[in-house]
Amino acid sequence: MENTLLTQRPNVPGLAVFVKYEDMTPIENLWRICYMLKNTGNQNIVGEGIQSSLVTKGHGLPLYTRNIKQIIQISATDNSIAELKDNTLYFKQWLPDECITIEALVESAGEKPELYIDKRDIINAKVIVKSNINK
Repeated sequence: MENTLLTQRPNVPGLAVFVKYEDMTPIENLWRICYMLKNTGNQNIVGEGIQSSLVTKGHGLPLYTRNIKQIIQISATDNSIAELKDNTLYFKQWLPDECITIEALVESAGEKPELYIDKRDIINAKVIVKSNINK
């Protein structure tokens, strides 16, 4: 996961910086999150049907948030594996070594924001989180 703070309060007396997204109220603590999910196992993760590897049995793999006040924009990029709807990933099969990349613009609630999946949502899964250093 890579988190990048896009807005900072300048340390210059008299200077103020404001960010707005599509005429919304001003956004403080705007972050860009890039979250890459990779099937590092040696088995397919089945997302649909009675053989589903998901606890929700066909109702997708939920994305959870931590320290996020609001999600401004979120999408699954550079993949033909999954579709992202309502912060849930839907897929038929996720093969070994395949990746799903999630990119989001979020307003944090003050702390470093996070997107994550719960390892208990995938049957017999081991979730390893690798973070890049904040930029």
